[in-house]
Amino acid sequence: MAVELNEIEEAEVELEEWLVEQAENGVPKIVLIGLLRDYADDIEHPGYVPRMWGHVDH
Repeated sequence: MAVELNEIEEAEVELEEWLVEQAENGVPKIVLIGLLRDYADDIEHPGYVPRMWGHVDH
């Protein structure tokens, strides 16, 4: 499945906007960093984004 560069850029912008919104709403930056690290770990092992979080087999 090929991904267009503009799709990647769009997803990046949306993620950045969400992170800024969360920080502006008072979510501590350390919490956001922790979430990103946890999700990165969940994605790294299977090599893809699971359709349902919390059901990743390690």
